[in-house]
Amino acid sequence: MTPSRNGRGHPVPHAVLREVRAVTTRARSLLGGALDPDVPDEFPVAEAALAELAERVGELATTGQAGAVLHLFIEVSDVRERLRQAQLDLRMRVHAQVQEALTRLQEARSVARLAKCVPDAVCQLGFDRALFSEIRESVWVPQSCTVLGDPAWAAEILRVGWAESPVLDRTVVETEAVRRRRALLVTDAQREARGLACLVEAARLESYVVAPVVGDDGVLGLVHADRHVQGRQVDEFDREVFGTFAQGLGIAFRRTVLVERLHSLRTEVGRFTTNLADAMDRILSNSNPAVPVVGDPVVPPAGPVPARSFVESALTPRQLEVLRLMGDGRTNAAIATRLTISEDTAKSHVKQILRKLGAANRAEAVSLFLRTQQGRGTPEPA
Repeated sequence: MTPSRNGRGHPVPHAVLREVRAVTTRARSLLGGALDPDVPDEFPVAEAALAELAERVGELATTGQAGAVLHLFIEVSDVRERLRQAQLDLRMRVHAQVQEALTRLQEARSVARLAKCVPDAVCQLGFDRALFSEIRESVWVPQSCTVLGDPAWAAEILRVGWAESPVLDRTVVETEAVRRRRALLVTDAQREARGLACLVEAARLESYVVAPVVGDDGVLGLVHADRHVQGRQVDEFDREVFGTFAQGLGIAFRRTVLVERLHSLRTEVGRFTTNLADAMDRILSNSNPAVPVVGDPVVPPAGPVPARSFVESALTPRQLEVLRLMGDGRTNAAIATRLTISEDTAKSHVKQILRKLGAANRAEAVSLFLRTQQGRGTPEPA
């Protein structure tokens, strides 16, 4: 048994629908056909029908027929409770689908790719037509569209939208969605004078939901959806679900923009590093002496040593203190005690000294230092 698709709202699950049909049939027989013969097959309609049925059965009980209707009244109440549970289950299931659709959108690594994937993600929520559009200085510009089973129609909707590119002013309902930053439900687009005329005509819209996509700099776009292919109207529950999806979509766009910026920054840093390396290569290949680079081992210059030796130039004042204490034969622990620093700090200073002087060990570093200090003259050969 398949629920009808002609009403509004979401179809009731088959098991609950059978119960509604059964209790409605018995109630119609008891009430003498006074009940509406149409069997409800949507949540809002089924809930309203059962509420009316409970009221009528209750009225019948007050006329002295309590014994005949008591069992039916209990059954109606039980079915109404099952219907509420079915609504709760549907709500949880749909919101899980929203989360799944948003998770899949995280795979998009660019804003352009994300915009292209949005309509397909919307259709995963049970809609069969979806349209994502950008807002550029109040101009509506469609970007991607999906019509299940009819890609040619989707392309036509985009073509019409690109040709028209209407301005979102106060006369269109989409402007209200942007202003209020919330999803809106349009129940009768053919009679709603404030709809986007080009979209209503090209898509033959009847009822639809529209929601804004909010980025860091405000509303960056809109999403439209409906159930035209199914022949069903959308309802308030659709609007609620759609609004939740649009909020998550805004977060996805902000995240993707950030990822794009990081990729761009990484590219710029890589380009800068390459240019810097090329510049250094040109300097080092020049015939003129190269300027020492901080952190490179210092090689003693040929000829007389200037008033300030190359060792003193390469090291910081604190490292010179450590080096002098190394020359006195002090251990790292003794150096730490003498300078009132931790032993780990002393070890770090020694390591930096060896690296800067290009020395293999402490003895070589001390020897180099002592040679440069001998009369401030030319270092003796090792």
